[in-house]
Amino acid sequence: MSAALVAQASHPMMSAIEVRSALNTNLLRRFVDPLPIPNVARPTGLRPDPEAPGRKIPYYRIEMSQFESRLHRDLKPTLQWGFAASVPGPTLETRSGEGLLVEWVNMLPKKHFLPIDVGLHGAEADQPEVRTVVHLHGGRTPAASDGYPEDWYVPGKSAICHYPSNQEAAMLWYHDHAMGINRLNIFAGLLGVFLVRDNAEAALNLPNGRHEIPLVIYDRSFTENAQLNYPVSSNPAATLGRGILRRYDVGQQDISLSRS
Repeated sequence: MSAALVAQASHPMMSAIEVRSALNTNLLRRFVDPLPIPNVARPTGLRPDPEAPGRKIPYYRIEMSQFESRLHRDLKPTLQWGFAASVPGPTLETRSGEGLLVEWVNMLPKKHFLPIDVGLHGAEADQPEVRTVVHLHGGRTPAASDGYPEDWYVPGKSAICHYPSNQEAAMLWYHDHAMGINRLNIFAGLLGVFLVRDNAEAALNLPNGRHEIPLVIYDRSFTENAQLNYPVSSNPAATLGRGILRRYDVGQQDISLSRS
């Protein structure tokens, strides 16, 4: 075990952070764990459609929480944040023009387990450490449900978002969007897949059912103790993580975790 080093970041407003030796994942044995496939979310009931109160649409309640899970057979459980205690979170699935409601519930602890750069706009020391707001990336969403970075809320609070899904078939992703710390919250695990179906897609006879797997490639680094490793860099050009969402091997979404 190598000793942990404590380094003072170059930014005058940034507190000292603990830097640990990184885990060499190339030494892990490959293909020993089954591919983890997130569950498909199920609605908990029906509620009036905000755009047509006489009609009812599916309502989902999804909690954000802290938990531990083993990411490889030979590693200790890793502390993470996730939707419905899963990383990625449960897959939301709907059809074009068929709206749904999601209540995103912040059940996270009040202290963040990743280092916060208080020199960034929106992450100042007078802000609550733990804040979340959910954005559906690529969704045609009403402004009130779009998850603006400034619309964050603290643990114990929630927000109900309306997703009309008035768009063509697409593989979208939902993720935290809180000002100043969304890169940390996504790195911690707050992301998931949102599928919109339509008749044009169905006519293509693409793989479906058990033959369709919404694959999320999620690049993160870890300490030797199998915990998430997110050192703060004073270099604005530093890339702290990248990921890709793919479906059917056609098209992709590039998820940059270097945003604030």
